[in-house]
Amino acid sequence: MELFIAGGCGEHGRNCFYVEQNSAAFLVDCGLLAGAEDDLPRLNAEQIQKLRAVFLTHSHADHTGALPWLAQQGYQGPVYATLPTLTQLPFSLNHIQTLESLCPCKGSGSVPELPGLQVTWGRSGHCAGSVWLRFEWNGKSILFSGDYAEHSPLYPCDPLRSQTADLAVLDAAYGSTDADWNTCVKKLCVETVQCLKQTQLLFFPVPKYGRGPEILLLLKRFAPNLKFYGDAHFLRQLQQIQLGGPWLLPVPPHFADWVQPDAFLSREKSVVFLSGPQLAGKAGQRAREMVAHRAHGIMTGTPDAGSLSAEMLKNGQMLFLRYPVHLDAMQCRELAEKNQFGRVIPYHSPEIDCPCFFLL
Repeated sequence: MELFIAGGCGEHGRNCFYVEQNSAAFLVDCGLLAGAEDDLPRLNAEQIQKLRAVFLTHSHADHTGALPWLAQQGYQGPVYATLPTLTQLPFSLNHIQTLESLCPCKGSGSVPELPGLQVTWGRSGHCAGSVWLRFEWNGKSILFSGDYAEHSPLYPCDPLRSQTADLAVLDAAYGSTDADWNTCVKKLCVETVQCLKQTQLLFFPVPKYGRGPEILLLLKRFAPNLKFYGDAHFLRQLQQIQLGGPWLLPVPPHFADWVQPDAFLSREKSVVFLSGPQLAGKAGQRAREMVAHRAHGIMTGTPDAGSLSAEMLKNGQMLFLRYPVHLDAMQCRELAEKNQFGRVIPYHSPEIDCPCFFLL
């Protein structure tokens, strides 16, 4: 039997992969393309009608933001994701199912809606709840790495080294960049300290979930005397991390106490963490007031179009520094070369701008 796979590969593609066999199909992720005029997945009405299940690798909008649109198009089947991922979604969904109830981590489970489909998953080290997914369907196997990182100091990863598949869809967000994890982290820490010598406050926008607490941990290790502030969501996230659990690596005692509420901003040189796409709260208001006075910031991801972060980046007030939350180029090559994958499709890569359509 043949599988038909269609997906968006690349920065200008779409973060969803459609897999069909015998007029039944499932979807891996259903994201929005940030900053694009047409930001929706390339799925037609016939494909949506054939969908029996949707699987999510993690909660970030470029992997989940189009789910409300998919429901509006008539999809009423289950959405499978880990409990942390489902908790982090900013919208409600019907028919949600946890991967934990379908099968244990690195164990196999049958998908009721798709006879013959077996799924295995493991933690991918990108954020709490993030996973890689491996499917077997009537003699064919496909591996989706999701956004995958093996060196996170905070989020555990179940390595893909022993996995095999007829097709592997591998995270390649850093394209041909060969800078390794240690090099990127050292540069980030050094530049943060240098920037603070030029400004009273250094604004540090981070995603709502994921890399922010990691960066805090690394900066604290590098420069223990730095002062940190954060918005309310960032502080709540630190409290949850302090409690630990299977989605987290151990943190130092009093980890959550390293950061003070942004309402208590002092005149000391400080790093201010702001979570989510907008600079919000008192720190956000302070940032806007300081833009005209050459306030500085550091971005580790792509800012939303029209945001204050994008404006500061354009004006030279926001420094972009890569923080490694994906496979680097060398790791991606090693996985492709050393694992038993019949075919490898890179995704999330800025060097790839094409949808892929093929039979397996």
